[in-house]
Amino acid sequence: MSQDLPKPSILVIIPPPVWALAFVLAAWLAGRAAGLAAPLQFPLFGWAVFVVGFLISASGRRAFAKAGTEVIPASKKNSALVIAGPFHYTRNPMYLGILVATLGLALVIGTVAAFAAPIVFFLFVNFISIPYEEDKMERQFGDEYRAYKARVRRWI
Repeated sequence: MSQDLPKPSILVIIPPPVWALAFVLAAWLAGRAAGLAAPLQFPLFGWAVFVVGFLISASGRRAFAKAGTEVIPASKKNSALVIAGPFHYTRNPMYLGILVATLGLALVIGTVAAFAAPIVFFLFVNFISIPYEEDKMERQFGDEYRAYKARVRRWI
């Protein structure tokens, strides 16, 4: 099985947490520029949701560290197929955590525009980042990865 992957685009090279932050910042700035009210603002609850998302993402990062594999999505290869810990329940706990965290920030900001950030982040990773990584993992780990994909859902 060939290990050759197409050269990753800049969309994949820039780490997803950076994209999430950019989407939240853009949504916040758009809301301010438009003078939008914040009828959906729930700061305390929003920060709690943010922390939950951060912890979900951190648990995935810890599982990668424990397995001694690369966390950079555009890496040429991964040293291990991680299926333990949160990866037993979702193939993308780090992305799921970031998504939950961006939802928490949307609740902190409270404008309708702020809720575009988690939606755009979801679309971005679901249709750009994850397919690149899944292709890489399938090429590298073959049937073992395909069996994992059949057992564990992409999100939840």
